[in-house]
Amino acid sequence: MQDFRKLKVWQRAHQLTLSVYRLTADFPRDELCGLRNSLRKTCIDIPAYIAEGSGKANDGEFLKSLGGALALANRLEYYVLLALDLKLFSTDEHNAVNLDIIDLKKMLNGFNRTLR
Repeated sequence: MQDFRKLKVWQRAHQLTLSVYRLTADFPRDELCGLRNSLRKTCIDIPAYIAEGSGKANDGEFLKSLGGALALANRLEYYVLLALDLKLFSTDEHNAVNLDIIDLKKMLNGFNRTLR
């Protein structure tokens, strides 16, 4: 068992979550229960999966949690693209958060390889 707060991949996922919360703060009222909630919930679940996995009994179980976090990062990447297409994110906002998502996915894949 390890302290998830010390994992760089968790720190990156947590920072991404904070960024998405800031970016979605001004979403239109009619999106409060739509895409805004989906973006936020997906973001929250990524570092939560990493934290949960860090407390698992073995690396195999941790790998499953990392796989779940990676799947959520892919979903988030789509939601961010949708927000751009719906003009809820500017091109600059989309590009910045999308780069963060891609970096996180690379970190998750790298951590996954390390545990194997």
